[in-house]
Amino acid sequence: MNTTVTTNQRLVNILLVLLIILVLLLIIGTVARFLMGGWMMGGMMGMSGQMMNDMMSACADMMRSFQTP
Repeated sequence: MNTTVTTNQRLVNILLVLLIILVLLLIIGTVARFLMGGWMMGGMMGMSGQMMNDMMSACADMMRSFQTP
């Protein structure tokens, strides 16, 4: 009888440790994704206004050239 309680307690401890590890990995992944996304958006917003205007005009020119025969 005593060995069953010990075995169940050991199993519960192992499952609890695994659950804590999985939750920590999920939190770390979410934080890393947020930081990478913020870094990439910061890089895009850090572009100068002139470069952004040049890219927009180049895109508009390409679209016009595809539409005209």
